Amino acid sequence: MSIKFTSKNVKLTGALKGFTEKQLRNIEKISGDIIDAEVIVSEEKLDFRVELTLKTKLHSYHIEDRDPIQKQALRSVLSTLKSQAKKNKEKLKKDKKRKNKSGVFKKFSGSENIDTGETTAAGKVTLSENFSRKPLSVEEAIFFLEESGENAYMFRNVDTDKIAVVFFNKQNSVSVIEAP
Repeated sequence: MSIKFTSKNVKLTGALKGFTEKQLRNIEKISGDIIDAEVIVSEEKLDFRVELTLKTKLHSYHIEDRDPIQKQALRSVLSTLKSQAKKNKEKLKKDKKRKNKSGVFKKFSGSENIDTGETTAAGKVTLSENFSRKPLSVEEAIFFLEESGENAYMFRNVDTDKIAVVFFNKQNSVSVIEAP
């Protein structure tokens, strides 16, 4: 963690720097590794102005505050940062829970089947990314279905520009379902 301290029209003491570093280490436990931090303290008329810019792997923060007491302005900025970091951490936890519960509508980077382990009335659910991103004819989709070795193949029909699925039915012949 690199912290850059800048002061304008005011002297920043070692005690304030140490206090800030300690608070940022505590915040780092909440927000994750801090990549870069910059603290700017300036005196403007009767107030001290503190600006804090912080970058982590997932978030960037920019907080500023004014107060007649220098340490109070710094505390205010750090407490605001801490509350925002906690809020973002909770939001990430909720998003992870939501993604884990999203079932069939997950996004995957590979084309392999992923077994969710969920059991339904029909049996075990297996997620697949067996679809074409580019428009295809029905004949091309049937070819890809046979080549993939799976039971279904989703594609955008080049003729109708609608989402369609080709699959093997109970008679082991190919059927097509097209979205309205």
